[in-house]
Amino acid sequence: MANSILIDQARKDCERFINSLDLDQICRLASSYHGGLPCQVSRVMRYNPFNVGVIVMFPAFPPESWVVRLPIPGLVVWIDEKFEAELATMRYVGAKTTIPIPRVHGYSFTEGSPIQMAFIIMDCIAGRNLVDLDFPFPTQNKACSSEIQDILTRKLYRQLADFCIQLRQLEFPEVGALGLPIVDGRPVYECDPDDIHVRHRPMSMEMCLQEIQGFEAGDKVPPRTTFSTASSFVNEALLRLADNEFDKCSDVGLDTRRGQQYLYARHHFQSFVLDTWLDPGTEKGPFVLMHGELDVTLDNLLFDNDLNLVGVKDWEWSCVVPIQIFVPPVWLVGGPPEWMIGHTTPFNREAGRLVAAIRERETALQLPPQLSIEWDETEWWCHTAIVMALRHPDLTYDVFWHFLFGECVVPIPAYYEYRYTEFYRSVILPLLTEFLATPGRKALLARKMMEQRFFYNAEKNYFKYKEAQRILKE
Repeated sequence: MANSILIDQARKDCERFINSLDLDQICRLASSYHGGLPCQVSRVMRYNPFNVGVIVMFPAFPPESWVVRLPIPGLVVWIDEKFEAELATMRYVGAKTTIPIPRVHGYSFTEGSPIQMAFIIMDCIAGRNLVDLDFPFPTQNKACSSEIQDILTRKLYRQLADFCIQLRQLEFPEVGALGLPIVDGRPVYECDPDDIHVRHRPMSMEMCLQEIQGFEAGDKVPPRTTFSTASSFVNEALLRLADNEFDKCSDVGLDTRRGQQYLYARHHFQSFVLDTWLDPGTEKGPFVLMHGELDVTLDNLLFDNDLNLVGVKDWEWSCVVPIQIFVPPVWLVGGPPEWMIGHTTPFNREAGRLVAAIRERETALQLPPQLSIEWDETEWWCHTAIVMALRHPDLTYDVFWHFLFGECVVPIPAYYEYRYTEFYRSVILPLLTEFLATPGRKALLARKMMEQRFFYNAEKNYFKYKEAQRILKE
């Protein structure tokens, strides 16, 4: 989780980096990969949270656009490792599937770069995401008929089905990130795709955010770490990183969640995942490739004006994961994970429609009903939400109290919503009191509350607020 101060500093770092760029040098660099053909800068933008994209145009017919993608100094860690994993994934997916991947024209790791920083030069795909296209998500009131909405949704889900089916077919014996073959001591993109294997640790945006905040996430999952079982990945990577973030983060959101309930939720969520949720049948794989961001954001799917998928970009957080971690995207209902957690009925409905589309495509492609069965079996009350909380630990509180408490601890009575205070005092509070009686937990809670107060004061001074935020009373 990135706090408000970090987000503001990152915005300023990006602005400074963009202003410092030598655009003539960038043009010369791009031209050197296009036979010396001159080009001009058309746009400079923040390509994603960690990179800047310089869009250059060549005077061809039709005009040809490339993007020179550069990591923002201070916001990207493990640059060469991450670049290699992304290049390896794009090379592999481009060779093994029909998923539209941006063509790579040039790249360099940090050492030996002609511009003294790593870069990737790719096609600039002429497409827009679903939000920019004003796609009528089923839960949003768009100015179109239900018939048109249904037609567009069916077309979208048919293409999502093809995308997900093809990714599911890419199986590997280990969990981790893909790596390129090494030739003369350097990774090489121009290679036989069959020489690409799992070589690196499974990196994620959460892991990167922890590292740039000084939480030493890289020590928790060291370079070259891969996993041969689902449980080792969940326990030694996902849950270890969640513990690391909670321990070292000074802003754990105690203005909207009570500390006692947060500690209780974290403890019981982890116990549920390890003791109940993990499927022994998928423990030893095979493991499958996932994009890394498409389950939570739709920004990286690009479509033309007729809603045809023309590109899938930003594979920098792609990795090979256990099958249970490969889930339908939460944005099917048009919002972020937090929105899905509070609107499970429409999400389950749309996930069911996507599974039906997958089943239809498997039949049309004469494939065995693999992914449709796997996702149909996990289309229950909170499977996707559990995966979201594992990959984004800040969601643990909401996932536990929305779903797991009533299913795994105490059944929630029908009167819960309109007599919550009575239920809290008679049921929840005794459980919290007993939980906090264990040595060390009260001290941990006191430390986190003190850190939270210090952060809110720092936030007040940084943004010059009149008052600091306050912690919720227990």
